[in-house]
Amino acid sequence: MSLPTQQPTVKIPKERRRSFMDYGGANSFNNFASSFSRAQQYSGSSLMEQFEDGRNSSLIRHSFSQPNFAQGEVSVSPLNESAVVDDEDGTRSRGSDRLEYFQFPQPGGGGEREDSESFLDELTPLVPTISKQSSHKSFVLQLGNSTSPQTIFNSINTLVGIGLLTIPFGFRLSGWIMGVILLLGSALSTNLTAKYLGRILKRYPQLLTYGDISFAYGGKYFSILVTLFFVLDLIGAALTLILLFTDCFVFIWPHPIGLKVLIVSIVFFTSLLPLNILSFFSLMGILATMGIILVVVICGFLIDKSPGSLLQFAPTSFLPANLKDLFFSLGIFMMPWGGHPVFPELYRDMRHPQKFSHAANISFSVTFMLDFAIGATGYLMYGLHVNDSIIKSLMQNSSYPSWVNKALCLIMGILPISKLPLVTRPIISSYENVLKIAPHYNQKSNTKKLLRIIVRVIFCSLLLLIALLFTSFGKLMSFLGSAICYTVCLTLPLLFYLHLNKSHIGFFERCLIKIGIVVSISCAVFGTYASITAETTR
Repeated sequence: MSLPTQQPTVKIPKERRRSFMDYGGANSFNNFASSFSRAQQYSGSSLMEQFEDGRNSSLIRHSFSQPNFAQGEVSVSPLNESAVVDDEDGTRSRGSDRLEYFQFPQPGGGGEREDSESFLDELTPLVPTISKQSSHKSFVLQLGNSTSPQTIFNSINTLVGIGLLTIPFGFRLSGWIMGVILLLGSALSTNLTAKYLGRILKRYPQLLTYGDISFAYGGKYFSILVTLFFVLDLIGAALTLILLFTDCFVFIWPHPIGLKVLIVSIVFFTSLLPLNILSFFSLMGILATMGIILVVVICGFLIDKSPGSLLQFAPTSFLPANLKDLFFSLGIFMMPWGGHPVFPELYRDMRHPQKFSHAANISFSVTFMLDFAIGATGYLMYGLHVNDSIIKSLMQNSSYPSWVNKALCLIMGILPISKLPLVTRPIISSYENVLKIAPHYNQKSNTKKLLRIIVRVIFCSLLLLIALLFTSFGKLMSFLGSAICYTVCLTLPLLFYLHLNKSHIGFFERCLIKIGIVVSISCAVFGTYASITAETTR
């Protein structure tokens, strides 16, 4: 009789202790932070770029011949629109920065191809990568990690910005009736065009960014034209932040030129910081924006006499004083919705892209409520005498306690400093790649490093010279909203959808889209003219 053999003891390793930041599954704090960090790359450096080197997410790589975009025939859909893992569960992206590649044979029988240009560093350009993804050979497609709540958060962060500071002035120009119509109409129309961009990406899985869509629509030169719009938009956004900083601190130190030199100098030094630090700055910008809204509402209850009180409303109007004021307000009400260049990449970053429409509805609804709340509050407080920035009206009111100006100065010091590095980052990346002095060309060259610093000083000097030419925050905001936002957020997405998805559009919808294009172009023309010819924004 044989004795039973004693089985060896198997030591089971202890599971690594989980941080409280990991609780919540796909919607944990860690995953929210990762999603937010990726969104800063989109909004800060990849409006027209390829995805970066993939340190924050998984990538799928495909090779393909030049597609026929007009026909829209896609044989392989890398993104599965069905929800395999729910947003609330699953651990697909927890703590893993892995790369996954699947090589598909080219239809012509070509072999595998190495494309080192697909792996760029985090400073990637606006212009040079226009046709790398969409023209031929290869493209990089991100396997999304962001859940619907994370996408909503990133979308709201993209939409809510300094544009809301001029909405009270927009109500002053347009009156209550037309102001509400324009603000609501802008929200509904841009929400629709954001969904149109999502539908285009769903039909063409090889497209990743707004720049890819523009290339598919009109080719290389058209996408370069779109890039110019983005560059103007970024320069304009930088100028508005500089003017906002100057308008606030001029009450403390009445030297606007010196203030502009100061903020541009800060831009130079912060532009040298890595992306992870800039992402933290952006989070500070969100808190500063929320702080502005809170201070505005609190100020309304600090005094009981107009102007500046919500206990006694200032005189307002229901209709605009004249047609030119109404045209002037067009760009102001469109300015808060200028996030469309980022939405395609937010769509690609979703775990379940079929939830994009729902996420867009919530994002635009929340943004509209915030914009309307700050616009109505500021207009009720100051009425027909509200300035082109509600911040200036608050700081000029001596009836408030002294802490109000101190709090506003603190907030307005944080807001431009937190946003300017990400705004100027794509422009810096672009010219460095054009000049072939970007870090990925020769990281160890001290000469290239010195040259990068010298050229960056030149760029900041040019930015300062342009900032010295502009003195009106309201006129600049109206111009950007009319000339840029109507084009990028309405006209171009409608044209893209009408052309790329034409086989899925009925006759009635096609007619409505064409009407929308005409209305958008008309608003852009009239609004731009009014913003240029307006005499004052007092």
